[in-house]
Amino acid sequence: MSLTHELTNKEIEKRFLKYMKLRYMPLGMFFSSELPKGKVRYQGKIINRCIVGHIFKAASRGKISIIMRDKGCPGGQYWSGFRKKLPRGWALFLSKGRDDVLGGRAERFKKDPKLAVKMLKDPGPVKLPEKTNYIVYQRLKQIPDDQKIEFVLFFVEPNDMAKIITLINYARHVPHIIRASAGSGCMSLLVYPLNLEKYPNADAVMGIWDCFARRNIPRNIISIALRRWLVEEMAINMPESFLAHIPPFTIKGEIIHFLKKYILKKSN
Repeated sequence: MSLTHELTNKEIEKRFLKYMKLRYMPLGMFFSSELPKGKVRYQGKIINRCIVGHIFKAASRGKISIIMRDKGCPGGQYWSGFRKKLPRGWALFLSKGRDDVLGGRAERFKKDPKLAVKMLKDPGPVKLPEKTNYIVYQRLKQIPDDQKIEFVLFFVEPNDMAKIITLINYARHVPHIIRASAGSGCMSLLVYPLNLEKYPNADAVMGIWDCFARRNIPRNIISIALRRWLVEEMAINMPESFLAHIPPFTIKGEIIHFLKKYILKKSN
């Protein structure tokens, strides 16, 4: 498959809705120097500041969720590349904490500060393209087809995740490509997806594994990020895949199977 689009963004979303009946809309992520047109959702500094909940709302409620300088939590600002340095003692905050750092608050995600520093450096924050003022998450069908999309993001329940993973493997044998890299919610929805393999190598990132960030989304929701070309390939394959056919050895499937045999026998 070439990088020339066979399906528009609108057609891709339409197929995912038709064949998978997604509850939450697929989002395209892209960089922009200008504020995108349409209804925009901004992060707060105290309330609604978590990137995870902020992006999820674009999939669940519509509007456009943007990440920009001086909005949201310090961690999100750092991982998105809009802040060069984290507050003093952030590695302590991620590990055991200390009385003189953020009042002794600590997430305790790492056993010690040295391990926390490794997480902060690997893979490090996003390297923003020149003149980037906004990181945009927008419903796929609303994005112009000439806009470069870095990746497509889905929020799904486990049953739909199973369908997506099966569909990824429908036209290729790539059983091990799904990565579930540990890290913050920002890393799951932004940093790691930007490090996805380039065409024609299939790749996918699953999240969200930040226990605290997960409080901002429904408890049964998981994310998966894929390059647009792979999502398009999946959409093209849907009409002939398992998604468009009654599964065998089910009540409905067996009734249809025996009816077909009966009609064929009568016709002969």
